[in-house]
Amino acid sequence: MSASDMTRPAAGFKFVTASDTVDLPDGPCRALWVGTAGNARIIDASGNNTGATNLFPLAAGLNPIQVCRIYSTGLTASNIWALY
Repeated sequence: MSASDMTRPAAGFKFVTASDTVDLPDGPCRALWVGTAGNARIIDASGNNTGATNLFPLAAGLNPIQVCRIYSTGLTASNIWALY
């Protein structure tokens, strides 16, 4: 995805099934939509991993972060959608 693509609205979405071993099936998303705020262990599009103890806070609503994986372990946010 090019930098200019990131300024456009999302063209699609998929419900996120968190996994400790599998990345998002459609590759890095452009953002996350979260129904219930909480924390998540993630791998971002650059390959950075928050680690098991540094959980990323996800707000309810739009979270403009490109994510490759959301781990199920430690996940307290819910109803998460990947925007593409």
